[in-house]
Amino acid sequence: MAKAKKTQKEVVDATQLEPVGEIKFTPEKYTECEWCFQFDEDAPQVFAWTDDNTPIEEEPKVIFTVTNTKGSYITFSNKEGKSFKIFARELSEEGKELRTQQKELTETMINNLENESENTEA
Repeated sequence: MAKAKKTQKEVVDATQLEPVGEIKFTPEKYTECEWCFQFDEDAPQVFAWTDDNTPIEEEPKVIFTVTNTKGSYITFSNKEGKSFKIFARELSEEGKELRTQQKELTETMINNLENESENTEA
């Protein structure tokens, strides 16, 4: 019976290794963005969007935090296996329309409040 030849493995202390380089990952950011939720593969539902009046230096985000980067999402599942997904994507035509409607509604409300204030002062 032949004896197996033993080989000795060299153990290297990782603290003594010199760094070879640095790897950085910069995710793609959306300039204009909307945040959506989605049940399974149903149509995405937009619930927030970036405002075109927001200063560029301000980082747009949903607070519980789904950032404006590709692949940013949160998924929730219930006991029946139904899942709920919140995610960021490029701003769509639907998002632009919702943003415009919200601005118009806000302006109308402000104008109505100003008119009411003027009428009560007279």
